[in-house]
Amino acid sequence: MRRTGRILAAIAATAALCAPGPAASQIQGVTDTGIVLGTLLDLSGPINFWGLPIKNGMEMAVDEINAEGGIHGRRLGLIVEDMAYDPKKAVLAAQKLLNQDRIFAMVGQMGTVTAAATMPLVLKAGVPHVFPVTPAEMFFDPYHKLKFAFFTPYYDDIRTGVKYMVETHGKRRVGILYQDDEFGANLLKGVRDQLDAMKLSLVSQTSYKRGATDFSSQIAKLRSDGVDLVVLGTIVRETIGAMAAARQLSWNVDFLTSQAAYAPEVPMLGKAAVEGLFGAGQTPIPDPETAGPEALAWMKRYEQRFGKPANVQAVVGYIVMQTAAMGLKNAGRSLTPETFAAGIEQIRDYRNAFGSAPMSFSADNHLAARQVFMARVQNGKWVRLTDFVRY
Repeated sequence: MRRTGRILAAIAATAALCAPGPAASQIQGVTDTGIVLGTLLDLSGPINFWGLPIKNGMEMAVDEINAEGGIHGRRLGLIVEDMAYDPKKAVLAAQKLLNQDRIFAMVGQMGTVTAAATMPLVLKAGVPHVFPVTPAEMFFDPYHKLKFAFFTPYYDDIRTGVKYMVETHGKRRVGILYQDDEFGANLLKGVRDQLDAMKLSLVSQTSYKRGATDFSSQIAKLRSDGVDLVVLGTIVRETIGAMAAARQLSWNVDFLTSQAAYAPEVPMLGKAAVEGLFGAGQTPIPDPETAGPEALAWMKRYEQRFGKPANVQAVVGYIVMQTAAMGLKNAGRSLTPETFAAGIEQIRDYRNAFGSAPMSFSADNHLAARQVFMARVQNGKWVRLTDFVRY
């Protein structure tokens, strides 16, 4: 049984022995002694290299919060369900969390297509849907009092990247290869709008189905259309595959990706094929050589616990849970979905130890940030090129 599972068992046992007060008993997932949170992660599917370390980071945050006394005397419990990056499995897992586990809030579930399939169920149940691990705009727009987004939207991210490449590297003939779903559509719109703003045209566009492994035909089309910059609406594996296909054709065009591929696995697995790749990030990849004292101490604790160095995915899981905990703390002892939302709205210009973009919320703004920094793969690792910028 996971450590968080033991925590949940303890919460349930305490609740059975000690009748909670009226306010707590009326709120799903809240007792006098505990708060039950849930999340949906890919632990066995194509992007489990994101899901597994996110899980580690979230559970590490929960354990540290509980070791310090919890939130206003309540211990956090976290139930993690594997949805394997499959929308159908995600819906079934979300129904379990809502109806069987009766979670108080859905925190940090990952994936644009999977979270898009489950968010309506969560909100219909009156359960807060906070900080999904996806920068898609639908998770804060249109406004809903119980939904909050953590990540700079793909739209802002890719517009910033295209503007940077046009102004800094003189690109004029831009093409895009994108995943044929909501994730890719966000990036396609951002590229089109930025090019329109700069009075340029999208020279070429081509797509692929989620799970594809062969990108030779798409790369051949982009090359024949004469693009001088390929924007990649891809995640890690597809980023490597597309660039490898280009290198096999001896085509040394520049590539730009979104924060979906700003991960250490890209240079680690792609090696020479991905050298020179440009991308954007919201939270820097942890590096012992540049980390501050607090972040470095956390990295050491993480490696001691999990037997491997912390990556940016683990940091994301940790800071998502820590930020949710700030909202819970701000809500006070009288915890309801509405007071939790109000507690998140009190967070202003928050800067965490890992160097993420400053985060702020308000009653009419449920998005943490819109800034990114530009980076590039150089000598086998991501190297930061700029401060935080926005198109």
